[in-house]
Amino acid sequence: MSTIPQGRLPVPDLAGLLAFLRVAELGSFVRAADALGLSKAAVSKQVSALEGRLGTRLLHRTTRRLSLTEAGQAYLRHAQSAFAEARAAEDAVAGTGERVQGRLRVSVPMSFGVLHVAPHVGDFLTQYPQIDMDLQLDDRPTDLVMESQDLAIRLGRLEASSLVARTISYSRVWLCASPEYLRRRGHPQRPDELPAHDCLHFSLAATGRTWELRHGDEVVRVALGARLDANSSLALKAAVLSGAGIARIPEFAIADEIRDGRMQRVLPHWEIAGLDVHALMPERRYVPAKVRAFVEFLETRWKQNPGWLGATR
Repeated sequence: MSTIPQGRLPVPDLAGLLAFLRVAELGSFVRAADALGLSKAAVSKQVSALEGRLGTRLLHRTTRRLSLTEAGQAYLRHAQSAFAEARAAEDAVAGTGERVQGRLRVSVPMSFGVLHVAPHVGDFLTQYPQIDMDLQLDDRPTDLVMESQDLAIRLGRLEASSLVARTISYSRVWLCASPEYLRRRGHPQRPDELPAHDCLHFSLAATGRTWELRHGDEVVRVALGARLDANSSLALKAAVLSGAGIARIPEFAIADEIRDGRMQRVLPHWEIAGLDVHALMPERRYVPAKVRAFVEFLETRWKQNPGWLGATR
């Protein structure tokens, strides 16, 4: 039985919807026009036509900034959902042939992406010559639907969301310092000695400046000051190597330095909660072949990588 309503219906303004999405996403008619390959005037005309069709203003326009009206915020939520469903419909059809092709948009944390994703991209693109890739490196959360991304790699605890998550790897987390720092300041023997040391922090960590360490059944939480806050594990690693202090850094970033002695573990018998590595995809009934191929490719590569000691628990 058909689910399509009978009779004449107004055709949705898809061009206006897409133009509005891009303007809302990028905060600028100029940037939206560049992204769509249109003129600023054409994008403005499409959004104005959409507003006229809806009988309400979606955007506040001033000479300095754009902002969404209350109606615009409501329309944006529905527009994002409609756009995601349209992409899911295309992916469902394309996926029936299992063709690994098209443009793959991936969001990855900065340090992890530099060390463990970007080095493998060349081999992936060689293996799948009909794939083009847009790799976005950013430690801050992104909206996959709003930013039209196919996949995000995320580490650690996930916030509740409608995204589909698949855990594909794991990294331990260690306290570390340079041999020079430990000769100069000494080796802490217990977590409660850490406040007397120069501690360096990853500023985007969910636990902030509180470090939780476990030894058997004993759990110690230490609130620390900071000689340095940095939003990059690679920056923290460089600071540790220079002798600046003790940092809590994922193993994926420092395995080589620990192995060759340029860094030493601090309190090695105390455990810190590790980081699951997740593949996040927009909620869809059908996962595109290109996304499945990249996730499986990375998972295999990481399991085979002998330098990443925490790839398996």
